[in-house]
Amino acid sequence: MLLAAPLKLGPFIVDAEGGLAPSTPDRFPSFRIAWRGHAVRARLTAATEQGGVLALGTVLGRVRSTGAPEAPETLPRRIAFAAMRALRGSLPPGWTLALLPDHRILAEARQCLVLPTSAETLLTELTVFVMRLEPYLELLAEGVGIEPVADGPAAPGMPNTWPG
Repeated sequence: MLLAAPLKLGPFIVDAEGGLAPSTPDRFPSFRIAWRGHAVRARLTAATEQGGVLALGTVLGRVRSTGAPEAPETLPRRIAFAAMRALRGSLPPGWTLALLPDHRILAEARQCLVLPTSAETLLTELTVFVMRLEPYLELLAEGVGIEPVADGPAAPGMPNTWPG
């Protein structure tokens, strides 16, 4: 039995060739995966007739607060902020690094997509993001004053995701 196309599947419209597009302009598809203990979020944004933008992001860690009893000195914070400045200068094109109000460090990339797109394209972009993310996670694991954070909302603005 053949299904009629286009077909609404959750937040997507699936065309006859299997192409995916957002079902409504105010309901952008999103999902997340875990990569080395970090929640990596993907969200299709700014969908227009010409295409869309795939926003990918993860919280790398958190700069220790000076108010924490276990960190009365400021040296770990200075090291962490120096590491952030060094990271910012080495990011791939199209990537940003932000210090959120609660001192979490957000890495984000945006990639333009032709719509409709395919599940293969979405997974490829996600895979490229996590592979490019790997050296930064390795550096932070070396102990530069940036501590790991539990999964949760990355920032205000998008429920359980990041500003977008």
